Amino acid sequence: MDRTKASVDQSSDDGERIVADELARLLESPMFVRSPVLTRLLQYLADHRLQGNRTAPKAYAIATEALGRSADFDPAVDSYPRVMVGRLRNLLDRYYAETPWLHRLRVPQGSYEIVVQHRAAPPSSRSADAPDAPHDEQGPAGAAVPEAAGGSAVPARPAQAAASRPRGIWLWLGFVVALAFAAAAGWWFARSDGHLLGADFVAMPTIEVSSPAAGDTGPSRAMARGLDSKLRDGLRRFELVQLLSSRGPGAAARQTPADYRLDASIVRALEGGAVDVTLVLNRVADERAIWSQQIRLGQDDVPEFRGLEPAIAQMAGDYGIIVRDQLQREPNNYAPGFPCLAQFNRLRQMRTPVAAQRVDRCLRATIVDLPGDPVPLGALSLLRFGDWQPLRATPKGKQAFAEAQDFARRAYTAAPNSAAGIFAMARAHFYVGQCQRGVAMGNAAVELNPYDPDLAGFMGLFKTSCGLTADGEALLTRSVMLDDSHAGVPAVTLAFLRSQRGEQPEALALLDRMPSPSNMEPQYLMVRSVVLARMGKVDEARILWRRLLDYTGQPAAAPPEMVLRQFMITPSVIARASIALRESGVVGPGSAAPPAAARATN
Repeated sequence: MDRTKASVDQSSDDGERIVADELARLLESPMFVRSPVLTRLLQYLADHRLQGNRTAPKAYAIATEALGRSADFDPAVDSYPRVMVGRLRNLLDRYYAETPWLHRLRVPQGSYEIVVQHRAAPPSSRSADAPDAPHDEQGPAGAAVPEAAGGSAVPARPAQAAASRPRGIWLWLGFVVALAFAAAAGWWFARSDGHLLGADFVAMPTIEVSSPAAGDTGPSRAMARGLDSKLRDGLRRFELVQLLSSRGPGAAARQTPADYRLDASIVRALEGGAVDVTLVLNRVADERAIWSQQIRLGQDDVPEFRGLEPAIAQMAGDYGIIVRDQLQREPNNYAPGFPCLAQFNRLRQMRTPVAAQRVDRCLRATIVDLPGDPVPLGALSLLRFGDWQPLRATPKGKQAFAEAQDFARRAYTAAPNSAAGIFAMARAHFYVGQCQRGVAMGNAAVELNPYDPDLAGFMGLFKTSCGLTADGEALLTRSVMLDDSHAGVPAVTLAFLRSQRGEQPEALALLDRMPSPSNMEPQYLMVRSVVLARMGKVDEARILWRRLLDYTGQPAAAPPEMVLRQFMITPSVIARASIALRESGVVGPGSAAPPAAARATN
């Protein structure tokens, strides 16, 4: 091995700078944007090295800290970390096969460690980092992995070597020009907020987690590291924010600053070894704190920090602080990218035809820029399912349904290892009545992001509609626990289940806690009318029903099935709700169910 090449990465500072800079480029690349699980894994392995660790992380740590496995994970019987590191290795090879590079990140075969590989010569026409290239040799921990020499083992004759020099010079000059162009394009992309993707495209907002403040003792520093890992693990699982690393020598030199900064501190209280965690979310543009929480955790909760999960969800969820802050500052922005996705979540709270058309247009523009991104594809799928609801028996309804299914398949095909891609397909299975497939895929999506209240809420609704009431209610309860400020479907469904059991005060208390605009949703009006009627307040209940008739544009004598199908999708849920409306007295005896033939077309 060439000693000059092998010593390139002996400087720790230089190696860490390369790791940090390459990590930033990889996390911004479409390949990794479309693969959030592998993104989390890459970030974890890179952070492990940037923190000064000179040994590779263990499979157990990777599984529990990066991949979301529970504390009882057993690497001796479960190969999940090895499989996912193998997929990360392949994705890195794919990225660098399409990108000119002088040095790159590798995860050598048989290792869980990020290392730097330097190119020994300009790239040839055949990619030097193709999967079959024999360059998985690993040097000492943290050292560079020089590129293995390729080609024939027979030395070239002097005359042949001399003849090849001019061609080699031109190849080298071409590579330098290409690299300079790529660097200029990257600089322009960073300065233009993603305008390479389209004139109006806006990338997801970025959040940086500052190192938690802690005491000087060993236990305090250990708790701070645990807190930092918990916050990063939770935030990186969400699709509408991008987590930036604040660690490593390359972090301070990044040209694109974070949009938000999360400051955290931890103090051990006196009572029973409890711990107080303070979180402050700052908007970087004006250095203004827009949200803060102080959370007291019991001694048993410190290693896992599970008590922080609601705070993480309330910051980064689909209806979280960051999304709401962006919407408040630009309420009429429907640009492709993040603004469109934020408007889509607002639309889910209160759907109007005009807003639905605008969101449809900007989502389609978004997938032109990001054709393999499961988030806008999944959003378009759900939007078209919503268009199908009131038009099921019509050609337009059938067209909307077919397109919704197609978008779901595209989301899953593009990102089969992401929560967004998996759940888009799970939802499509539920809407055609395939409960077994929907449950299996939905469970996988929730496992990938157990912090997401929206995923938990949808799965709770779907499992309930499939007859898995106990599992469904547990997920609905978790969804409300994670964030009771977001759209009301989980809380409304949970209130309906409790009302069905005769727990009217508990159901009403759930509904009363729902904030605006969730308390104006049609689902809310329907369930509240049932609860009030069962409490003997039939007149108030019927007033709400008349508001619901006005909202859906249905006549006073319309059967509840006809009204509910304007805003509900699942036939079994519509049937159960219609029975409850009749039995409680909200709907009079004159509102008969539609004929069987008509129901069959729904």
